[in-house]
Amino acid sequence: MSAFGVSPIRAAVIRELARHPEGATSGQIARHLEAAYHTVFRHLRELEDLGLVDSDAEDDRQGQRVVYRLNREARDREAEKLLAFLDGR
Repeated sequence: MSAFGVSPIRAAVIRELARHPEGATSGQIARHLEAAYHTVFRHLRELEDLGLVDSDAEDDRQGQRVVYRLNREARDREAEKLLAFLDGR
């Protein structure tokens, strides 16, 4: 990942969400990754702003906790753009 300038923690957050299609909270992800909560939360917010993570539906809220889910279609589109760029397309 680092060869392409991808943040290892961001890649790990995406991977963790891919492994849990039902979604996960920022706290759950931070515990699984043994990472600082604020770091994971910041990456989730940035990924949400980019459209790679969804959380805004009322059904995603569990009391005060927000459940985040990976937007697989958006992830796949972005991965394809990277590969196309690296291939010179």
